[in-house]
Amino acid sequence: MLNWMLFLAAAVLAVYAADRAWLRHVARTAQQLHDPEGYLELTARMTELCHGDRAHVDALVEEQKRRHPQATHADAVRLAMRQLLEPRESDAGNIR
Repeated sequence: MLNWMLFLAAAVLAVYAADRAWLRHVARTAQQLHDPEGYLELTARMTELCHGDRAHVDALVEEQKRRHPQATHADAVRLAMRQLLEPRESDAGNIR
């Protein structure tokens, strides 16, 4: 009977220690993402506009990188967003 009690106490302590370690890890990684140029937010918005199709978003960005090889990744994302929104803007102008 004493062996089971020691085993249960050791198990509870192990679970508690694992939980504390996980909380320390989460607290350390919960910092804001470094995105000074805002392209991560644009990428997320483009994914929403493409109904969650991230492959389509990546293809649009890669197409802009091929068209403009001198552009940074952030510029390519901005150009891809502009390309994605152009048909919507022209459709909005036709509705009266």
